[in-house]
Parts: sequence; structure tokens; C-alpha cells
Amino acid sequence: MTRLRDGDRLLLRLPTWLGDLVMAEPVVDALHGALLEGRLGALSLAGPPRFLELLADAAPRARRLGPDDDWRGHDAALFLDGSLRSVLRAWRAGIGERFGWTDGGRGLLLTGGMRPALERGGTPLDLGMHGGGRRRLPRPFGAAAAELCGLLGVAVVDRAPRLQATPDARASVAARLRALGLDPEEPYLVIDATGRPGSAKAAPPGLWAAALELVPRGAPPLVVLSAPGEEAPARELAGRLGAPLYDDPPPTLPELLAVVEGARLFLGADSGPRHLATATGRRQVVLFGPTDPRHTADHTERTTRLRRRVDCGPCHLERCPLPAPRTVRCFTGIDPARIAGAIRDALG
Repeated sequence: MTRLRDGDRLLLRLPTWLGDLVMAEPVVDALHGALLEGRLGALSLAGPPRFLELLADAAPRARRLGPDDDWRGHDAALFLDGSLRSVLRAWRAGIGERFGWTDGGRGLLLTGGMRPALERGGTPLDLGMHGGGRRRLPRPFGAAAAELCGLLGVAVVDRAPRLQATPDARASVAARLRALGLDPEEPYLVIDATGRPGSAKAAPPGLWAAALELVPRGAPPLVVLSAPGEEAPARELAGRLGAPLYDDPPPTLPELLAVVEGARLFLGADSGPRHLATATGRRQVVLFGPTDPRHTADHTERTTRLRRRVDCGPCHLERCPLPAPRTVRCFTGIDPARIAGAIRDALG
């Protein structure tokens, strides 16, 4: 079977990365539309609780399934997480039709799906390091997810992700901004300066500080965002600039969506929070270090993307193997004046 049957009860296994979840929102919307039209008998969203909380106002007729909820009672499942464990769980739950990407051994347990295209070792245009023959062809996750959904006979007509913060999250953010000495009704900028300890995917705080010190006075105030377990670089940047730090506690995902939604401009590296800016229509200035910009090459009309071409990237490594002073040169090689100019242009 390659298409859903009318009345099928479908389980959608959501992605496990924030950026992928946001880019998959159009698939959730398309499947919810099929539910409202009566083409589906039921729709269940399965994923991490914090992601289900972020989708609180999306697909209101869909059932939410937490980590321990029973998957039995579904006729079909669509997997957007790429996990063999998820497919095995669906098989054990007696879900007869299982659709997903067929690489990584999942094809043995799937009844339908598609194999992702491979890069075949070619050197990406203007990107530097070539990939191996078994590496997936870098392309936007939302496009691949929409194609997979199309195999079921449900078309994703509009692939632009859209999310709105809940009234409760907006009220919480307004209160937190006032506590930081800011007026939530006035323009402000947000910067995601978070990063796991030692991560090569977080732009160094010193780079952001050098760039922001070149932005002329009179720009809207800056709010530095924090995240659980990734507070250190955010605290360092806030200390360098004397800027308000949204911390203690860091924002929940609904609050993160609300604070980004209310900002005039989002600043950050290529990570999950920048996709929230895309889904809310905010302007962005995004720095690319070891990550491949082709993975997020759609819906960039309001995004300024900055990177430095290096012969060792894009490598996608969590830890940079190069010794100082060459460590994370994909980031440190970006001229702070160039970043500051992009911020000035975005503020217009």
C-alpha cells in the first residue's frame, strides 16, 4: 500500500529535533486538514512532551500521545523521526501500515516509504568539504517530509511553517520582560547565544560581542536567551554587553516561541530557535559554522545568512578537531563588521 485509505487512524511520529519539528509543521497541518475533511478516521501526534506543548494550538482535533501512551488502535503510522526504535514500537503495537525513510535498517519493518538521496561524494557548490557516498544529500527537512507525506496521498500545498504563541505564553513573556526592565510593547532584539559545553555549533560569545559593539546606539535593546544546560555562553555574552538575560529559569518552548514572535529581529547561529523565527515571520541574521546551509535553504526571504567558506566544512561535528587558534574558524573567520552591517540592514 502506498496511500492511506479513507477512515484510517493515523499515528504521526514527530521529529526529535526542534528545527525539524518546526519544518514539519506543514505536514501536521496537511494531515489535520485530511482529518477535518473526513479522509482520516483519527490523527494522533506522538513525540516529546515539550514539543507537543509547543504545538498546543496546532491540529486541535488531533490526539496527543506522550512517551508512555499506548500506540495500539492505529491503522497506519508515518515516521518523521528516522528512528528504528519507533518503527519497531509501531510493529509491536500491531500498526499494519508503516511509512517512513527506508535507510538505516528501517526498510525491513516499513510497508512503504522512500530512500533519501545520497550525496555520492561530490563537492558542494561553494561549500568546501565534500561528503561521503553514504551521506544524505543535504536538503531542507521540510521538503523531504512533505514528499514522504505525499506518498500517503495527502499533499502539503503550503510548505512554509507557521506557529503562533499561546496567550498564556505571551503573558508570561511580557511579565518576564518587565522584570528585566523592558517594555514588552517596545521593539527589542533577541539573540540565541546558547550552546552545549564545548559545542562547535555555537557561535563564540566573543564574536557576537565584537559585532554587537559595532551596532550604532539607538538600536532596540537586546535580550539574551538562555536554555537548560546551555546557559554558559549566554551568560558570558550578557555579562560582556551588560544586556538583560532571559534566565533563571530559561524560557520554556512556548515562552521561547512567544519571545521570538514579539522581537523585531532574531540573531543566532543555525540551531532550533532560529526556525521559530521563520515560523513567526521574524527577520533573522543567522551565522553558519559547521552546519550545511543547504539543510535550511527554503523560506529564507527574511533571513540574512552569514558564513565563511573553509576547506574542512561543513562538517556537522559537535566538537571541532582543530587545535587553537584554528578552532571553529568557520565561525571566528566571519568578520564582526560584516555581522554588524547585516544587523543594521535588517533593522532598516
